Amino acid sequence: MLAEMWSFRGRYKILHMTWFAFFLSFVVWFNLAPLATQVKSDFGLEVGQIRTIAICNVALTVPARIIIGMLLDKYGPRITYSLLLMYAAIPCIAFASAQNFSQLVISRLALSIVGAGFVIGIRMTAEWFPPKEIGLAEGIYGGWGNFGSAAAAFTLPTIAAFLAFGSPGLNWRFSIAGTGIIAALYGVLYYFNVQDTPPGKVYQKPKSARGMEVTTKKDFWFLMVMNAPLSIILGVLAWRLNKVGFFE
Repeated sequence: MLAEMWSFRGRYKILHMTWFAFFLSFVVWFNLAPLATQVKSDFGLEVGQIRTIAICNVALTVPARIIIGMLLDKYGPRITYSLLLMYAAIPCIAFASAQNFSQLVISRLALSIVGAGFVIGIRMTAEWFPPKEIGLAEGIYGGWGNFGSAAAAFTLPTIAAFLAFGSPGLNWRFSIAGTGIIAALYGVLYYFNVQDTPPGKVYQKPKSARGMEVTTKKDFWFLMVMNAPLSIILGVLAWRLNKVGFFE
């Protein structure tokens, strides 16, 4: 497998295009952290407010992964990943265009959905690689894809600093909007260059894409435990938003 990996043909093309889709989704998802100081300064935000925005960045990721998983089962990874990447441009541009704290919060909540992209590539990789190679393939997908968070930290401050010479005050805005636009363009490229399965293989879809049904008391409590992280993060978010006066 290693000898053929860089051939960029067949399943290896799918692997490379998919890990790069994951890479871009993480660049978008983590585009705030390296620019947070500039955002805080431009808006005159308090420490509590910038921390609240950081929480918003992950708040909807957990429920989004469940919903994305359902869409993935129904429509396949090609359509789902393409649409998620194209969607990324909307909250990125909205965040870059924000004029007050409320707009920052709402756009960041919408942007947290992009963090759900990880689950799509797992299914795509599993469809294209046999069991004896799936571990290495998904390791490459996850490893290179996760590097997107580091890439955002390395590159976005440099881009913002470069742009500051021509348009002070817009530097971080252009940087964040740019990540979303690039992701959207790649989403279009991804749609026209990948397939859900190898030739001759049928994409297996469930009979129903609805959520899990509970049929016993044991399953009910198990489902409650599974949903605990979702309830906790949304509870923390509501508490933080109330603490900084978002609902007033």
